[in-house]
Amino acid sequence: MPRFLWTQKQDTGPQPRLAHSMAFDSNRGRVILFGGDSLRSQLLNDTWAWDGEFWTQVADLGPSPRAGHAVAYDSARQRVVLFGGKLTAQDARDTWEWDGEDWTQVADDGPAARSGHVMAFDSTRNKTVLFGGGPREAGLLRDTWEWDGEGWTQVQDTGPSARRASACAFDNVQNRVVLFGGDSGGAGLGDTWEWDGAVWTQVADFGPEPRTGAAMVFEQDHAALFGGLASSAAAPTVFGNTWEWSGTHWTQRQDIGPGARWGHAMAFDSIRRRVVIFGGLPVFPADREGAMDRLLGDTWEHSDEEGAGPGPAGQLASFSIAPVTIRRGERATGTVTLNADPTAAVDVVLSVTPNVLLMDSPVVTRATDFVLPFRDGIKSSKFQFRDNEGKPLPPLPLPITIKATLGDSSLTTTVTMIA
Repeated sequence: MPRFLWTQKQDTGPQPRLAHSMAFDSNRGRVILFGGDSLRSQLLNDTWAWDGEFWTQVADLGPSPRAGHAVAYDSARQRVVLFGGKLTAQDARDTWEWDGEDWTQVADDGPAARSGHVMAFDSTRNKTVLFGGGPREAGLLRDTWEWDGEGWTQVQDTGPSARRASACAFDNVQNRVVLFGGDSGGAGLGDTWEWDGAVWTQVADFGPEPRTGAAMVFEQDHAALFGGLASSAAAPTVFGNTWEWSGTHWTQRQDIGPGARWGHAMAFDSIRRRVVIFGGLPVFPADREGAMDRLLGDTWEHSDEEGAGPGPAGQLASFSIAPVTIRRGERATGTVTLNADPTAAVDVVLSVTPNVLLMDSPVVTRATDFVLPFRDGIKSSKFQFRDNEGKPLPPLPLPITIKATLGDSSLTTTVTMIA
């Protein structure tokens, strides 16, 4: 069984909690943590940032205290998007965005109020995808919504059965949102589904034991799932194992590291190539009071190899475009970031489909593609582009796909041109 190499980091920083949320801000190189439940008659609304060495509290204002909310990092607009969650007296349906300095409420409509839902950012279509959850005093939901930075759109009401506390992540190799398990109202689920932007497809009903309250991230070429509860019935098993989803099958990994837990949060630091885990609860308590002293506030990281740090300069860490919608003649800005400072000049190839764009310096044209050069020691570069007035355009609105490639790594994003 392949090893999964965990290292415990700080045990200081955010106070112990569960049902919080985390996302990796690839533009600023920080894992962002928000909120959660302290089990001390106190929901939390603090915001923390993890840089690989230290936790720093960066805000105590913004969304109201809550737990069971969901976040995703919109790499195109460089915002952490937050929706919903359990408040003190009811569930929320507000949408907030974190820009690295402040929280801003951007919507109070869209999906119904809920908690226990999941979200992931589809970097190919530049949409934040939300699924499931439910309000505390009503049934569970199975609706799928997408956020484009301007508003929410319901895109599906079939697919996975109604559930809460699933685990999900965006597979940027196969361009699919992967969803596993959850709680159907007392029993843990063990099915695996994928969302391609149009339909949900069940791709497995085998692999990890059925569970709820697990966490999942996508790292490099596979999804990683850790922890969870066998069910929300009396005295359920709490898991401490790690599974990987290759896109076709699940494989269990050998774990040496964090103890069993549920209600924790995970994020993948794509710059340092580390999975980060924080918090959770190692038991399923009969009452909140009995669990307060068991709540976890530890931070763990893992890599697939000993001593792994930032990836070689032959790998891309992130690729984003802003704004994601432009009119003819308007410019958009692309940002490409490498995993490490290159020790020599390297070129990132930009492939555009359909090829109707004109790139500004420092991008240069090479055959049918464009090249963004990186100098020695520079790991992030910006470029601007607009439509090429000399080329006819298909009917608008026109989605334009830009693929960045460096060595054997590639990232894809989309900009839409409108009249």
